[in-house]
Amino acid sequence: MGLESWTSEEGEAAFEEASLGSVGSSSASQPAGTDDPDGGQAHEEDSGWEAWGATNHGGVVFQLFSPPPGWRAQTFGRQALLPGRTYALTFRGSGSYLAHVYFTADDLASLRPGQVWADDRAMSTKDFDELVDDKC
Repeated sequence: MGLESWTSEEGEAAFEEASLGSVGSSSASQPAGTDDPDGGQAHEEDSGWEAWGATNHGGVVFQLFSPPPGWRAQTFGRQALLPGRTYALTFRGSGSYLAHVYFTADDLASLRPGQVWADDRAMSTKDFDELVDDKC
């Protein structure tokens, strides 16, 4: 499970790199490590985290930048929603189920009480339950 972000310029650069046949992903989406050639500078304006061993039976609720303490999580950049960035929350379900939720700070700020962000739009929890009923 992980949360990563990018600006439109970084996204365009990653798309151009991929279309030129490069292997691997953009440095903007990889957590800085000890073998990171730029020493983590690519993440100075980024915000996100990556967690391993995040297993749950049923749902789990947590603040966006505070994965549960039992998860092994590596954070990078500022742990806050930043303007001008697109975020992707990626998670796995049972079997081979893999899902991504894309959003911006403005998307989340537009939510009213009782709404969730899914399928690139705001919706009620009832509509969300119906949307995922046959997928999860």
